[in-house]
Amino acid sequence: MIQRDFRSLLMDGLRAFAKRGYISEADLQDWIAQLHAALDYELPTDAELRKDLQRTLDAIYRRDVTRLGVIRRVPGISRYTLERIAPHLRAELDRRLFAGVDLIRLNKRGATEKTLQRFAGWVSSVPQAGTVETNLRDVATEIIKPIRQLKYEARRVGIDQGHKLAAAVAHVAAKQEGAIAAIWHDRGEHDHGYDARPEHLKRSGKLFLIRESWAMDEGLVRKGALAYTDEIEQPAELPFCSCTYEYVTSPNSLAEAVLTAKGRAWINGTHLRAVS
Repeated sequence: MIQRDFRSLLMDGLRAFAKRGYISEADLQDWIAQLHAALDYELPTDAELRKDLQRTLDAIYRRDVTRLGVIRRVPGISRYTLERIAPHLRAELDRRLFAGVDLIRLNKRGATEKTLQRFAGWVSSVPQAGTVETNLRDVATEIIKPIRQLKYEARRVGIDQGHKLAAAVAHVAAKQEGAIAAIWHDRGEHDHGYDARPEHLKRSGKLFLIRESWAMDEGLVRKGALAYTDEIEQPAELPFCSCTYEYVTSPNSLAEAVLTAKGRAWINGTHLRAVS
């Protein structure tokens, strides 16, 4: 049997009900079953969705790990270190792929249900005598809006999971590198067209200490009025957040106000050893 394309089948269904009206629930359910089959045939399969998302996330993984792009967020990280923690980084890639595919699959199911609900809603409103006053093409356009949004939503999921992957890679690398603090950056700092969360924009440029870091354990830094990174949500944790952390791995990069007397002495000692 040749599979009808969804748009043509939808138009036939609308014409049929516009001509004879809503007669029975059984007739409506028969059309819904046909339309559901047509959508299943036309929409991407789970395997195709996974392949598209895998391509997006693999590109980010190559950028940050293979090509050392993560060094922008974790200064000083080496290729050797990244190769050593590669299993952990690959695990983050797999987690983001699983979460993304699952979300896109749910979006596809939801769009299908909404589309068929819109069709059923219109059909059930047609009187038994039918209707000749409705522009059926406009009706069809309204019915298929959820389906037309699917590609856009899939791209958004890919972008969001990409931000989450980049944040996770940086977090794992920073932990391995012994990060002691992190500076929050919001995309809204430079992109004024970006719809930034106000509370995230207020954090931009602010320093947050990492609890129980080696520098804190050795008494080199003091908390003062600063917050810890675990006291707030993480960059990219919230849906469609593209904020990032720039990690600090040495007391030398901290402002003097954050350092204890021991920390300042440590830096001076490091400087003297470097000069000698």
